[in-house]
Amino acid sequence: MKKKDAIAAVIRDEIMAGRYPSGSMLPSESQMMERFTVSRTPVREAITMLKSEGLISVHHGKGAVVRVRPEWVMRSHPRKIVAETRRSGTQAGYFDPDLEGGQWDVVGDPVTDRTRATAALALMIGIREGTDVFCYDRLFEDGQGRFMFHRLYLPFDTVNDVRKLGDRRFRTPTELYAILVAAGHALTWRESIRATMPSPEDADRLRIPAATPMLVAQRVAATPDGHPFAMEETRISADNAKFVYDLGGAPALSISDANADAKTGI
Repeated sequence: MKKKDAIAAVIRDEIMAGRYPSGSMLPSESQMMERFTVSRTPVREAITMLKSEGLISVHHGKGAVVRVRPEWVMRSHPRKIVAETRRSGTQAGYFDPDLEGGQWDVVGDPVTDRTRATAALALMIGIREGTDVFCYDRLFEDGQGRFMFHRLYLPFDTVNDVRKLGDRRFRTPTELYAILVAAGHALTWRESIRATMPSPEDADRLRIPAATPMLVAQRVAATPDGHPFAMEETRISADNAKFVYDLGGAPALSISDANADAKTGI
């Protein structure tokens, strides 16, 4: 058996046995050279074989990463807010089917903090730079080793505007929105999403290699005229997740309207 085949066989068996779990880094080329007492060439050839088999992915400057387990299908995350109503028909609040739908378990205790809004955070939420902001952090796990980090930013101005928040400033989005509804506020949301490489803290928090990108969604809750109340931020590995949005349909166009548009060149 050629050296590359022997090296690939050993690493393949170790991956299948769970020594290198999904998302973990394989030893470096230098470490494999020392372990198998070979030159760099057969190590690289073995890595190429494992990559062609779909067992690993190779990231330039980072190394080889064990790919997600086959049973880990791509998870769709519904990005929506659903209105909750009581039996009487009155509105009770709002519900996030992804965050609160029973797919996730909270890991450990929530972490709370008070900070001041940086220029970037102030611009995203729509508040003044330097405004005091309360942060409520939770880490979720789905029972299969996938993690999701969620943070709620609550500006101090919101606490001052809504008296019922004064007794407890660190709340979940569901609790916050129920209080805002009870206080007579109408709510709207806008959301942005971006892909980025995780910081060392995020990589450790989400249990992903530093070479794996993550999705960051930022959802701002505000009044219809744009006055902001809070912002939710969700972070999750982009390796096996996708966000799904419902798009509102455009108003129906009647035949007479279509003919009028054609005549005017619209």
